[in-house]
Amino acid sequence: MVLPPELLDEIIDHIPDEKSLRNCSLVAKSWLYPSRRRIFEAVDLSRITRLKSWMDVIPPTNLGVLQHIRSIQYRIAEPPESPDPSVDFLHAYSPSFCQLECLVLYSGFLPSLARINTYATFQHTLSYLSLQACGVVPSALVALVEYFPNLAHLELARVLSHWVDRQPARPFSRPLQKLTITDLYIDGTLDFLDQLMELRPQCDEVTIGMSQSSCPPLAQRVVNGVEASVKRLNLKSNLEGTFSVPKWCSEDV
Repeated sequence: MVLPPELLDEIIDHIPDEKSLRNCSLVAKSWLYPSRRRIFEAVDLSRITRLKSWMDVIPPTNLGVLQHIRSIQYRIAEPPESPDPSVDFLHAYSPSFCQLECLVLYSGFLPSLARINTYATFQHTLSYLSLQACGVVPSALVALVEYFPNLAHLELARVLSHWVDRQPARPFSRPLQKLTITDLYIDGTLDFLDQLMELRPQCDEVTIGMSQSSCPPLAQRVVNGVEASVKRLNLKSNLEGTFSVPKWCSEDV
């Protein structure tokens, strides 16, 4: 019996684990595409060992696999001054990420403005960008955000800015739907929060994750920085659950 493609897609979409999906991809040629679409929809390469294994098995020109990726997490190359810098994964692979919607970057430095065209293939498809433990200067962040016209949600976690920004940062020219900032426990991150607020980000919803003791002063920093267009401000404790938004925050925003 030959199943219609729509029914086959529906069946494979309900298969819960990768091992079963891989077995499905071996059943018949018509099963390969929908199985790969599920297997490679979200790829986590945040660990160095997994990233190296991926690069050994899947070359940058393997469009049959890479075209299915909608979400990818990976560790940025080591800083330029590193004695043994790692390979810039996106520089080689991004031309095949034609449908990428979610990008999570870990533990590194944002690409220089001269290399931002590395992301050209998914410039108009990316809607979610997350920077985790990355080194950032405001001008590079603004340029990166504004490079993606359909970006709706920006997440910043443990982001640091200890470096002098040689280029003056200009305010964001368009609003975001969501801005999430978490893990505000160290001075470098607090400095970055102040720099970010000086850029007057416009967002429909802002979520700030913080420790309980720092909740009121950090909330005040955010309220002083965000534009009046913010419709919802969420203050959360990363350690002890969710805080309710103080009354004065709701009134000011």
